[in-house]
Amino acid sequence: MIDKLRQEFEKIYFSNISTTKGLENLALNIGVSKNSLRRFLGKIKNDSQLRISTLNLISERLGYRNFQDFCNSSEGSAPILDFDLLDIYYGIVKGKGTTLNETRFQNANYYFSKKILSHPGNLKEFLKRFAGNEEALEYVLAWHPSYEHIANEDYQEALLKMAKMSSKAHIRVFAYAFVYFGKFMSQKLEMMEADKLLQNLEKQVPKMRKESGFMVFPEARYTIAKCIHSAQFSGAAENKTLQSGFQLEHAVTDLSFGDQLIYTTYVSNILNMLKDNENADLLLSWIPSDKKLKLFSDENFHLKTHVYLYRITRAITLFHLGRKKECLAIFEGLSFENNDIRTFSFDSQIYFELQYYFLGCKLHPKRRDFKEKFELLVQKTQFTYLRKA
Repeated sequence: MIDKLRQEFEKIYFSNISTTKGLENLALNIGVSKNSLRRFLGKIKNDSQLRISTLNLISERLGYRNFQDFCNSSEGSAPILDFDLLDIYYGIVKGKGTTLNETRFQNANYYFSKKILSHPGNLKEFLKRFAGNEEALEYVLAWHPSYEHIANEDYQEALLKMAKMSSKAHIRVFAYAFVYFGKFMSQKLEMMEADKLLQNLEKQVPKMRKESGFMVFPEARYTIAKCIHSAQFSGAAENKTLQSGFQLEHAVTDLSFGDQLIYTTYVSNILNMLKDNENADLLLSWIPSDKKLKLFSDENFHLKTHVYLYRITRAITLFHLGRKKECLAIFEGLSFENNDIRTFSFDSQIYFELQYYFLGCKLHPKRRDFKEKFELLVQKTQFTYLRKA
């Protein structure tokens, strides 16, 4: 297992280091003695065993809790859930459609979804067992879009299989758009593949609107894909991301407060990454009062996470527009350590945390703790695009 840990460490940290001085600087930056690092990398040949504390620290620098967590993750090819139980559990909903109304079912589904999505063996076994159960696929894969895994090819393949099987256009829109987003954020989106995904979206969106009307999450994800495509592949001029696509300033005028908040937040978030800050600011030009945001959070507990993302997105927009004082005023009230973001859903928490440390690095470039945490989250999600955003 140490060899596997060494391979992963070298791939992330050591690929561009060719000098002794570079190795010493790396050892200093990650908090390991230079001799321990040299021994770990095989630069020192002796009989001394590596300390578990060294292995724990290196594992932490790769985004794991400790060396044992790394070992558990690396050996996670075999399923660790009782799938006979899941056969019974998801068998009772097969063919009956999905619903929000049964709290006990949803609580258990949340638990199972987290276990399934976070373990490659579980995910593969789940797809094999439930390929014919549309409800099970939707409950696990569509109800809990996992930012932590969206750059992972196995997870992307699972979403595309769900899209192929689902009878619901909005599920197919979500799957194609989220895969598009994951490939873009991990800088693995090629033009031909991007064109194909967008073509699939363009076919499904009219069906979705006909079947279900306006559905805020798939609509937002569809627009995100269009914004990326316009900026990356359509030769759009600077600050013209939306010129040939959906005119966002007219798209949200008739929505409910909650739908408007969610839609503008997520679309503005990607516009900031694409450096189209003027359009992000235009989309966020309606600024709800703190009182209204609190009321919305109190009345819609399951949607309160989006209020946090709205605030951090607004702060990022202000930063890029040179309004640092206003940005700081928002940022100082969003401390990840003191905020209840730690109670947010497993599928989105890491993305909100990543946004916080992304802005923290911009505002406080000398803060080593911000930089280290940001890098760990980038490595864990593979969202390497953020390094240049």
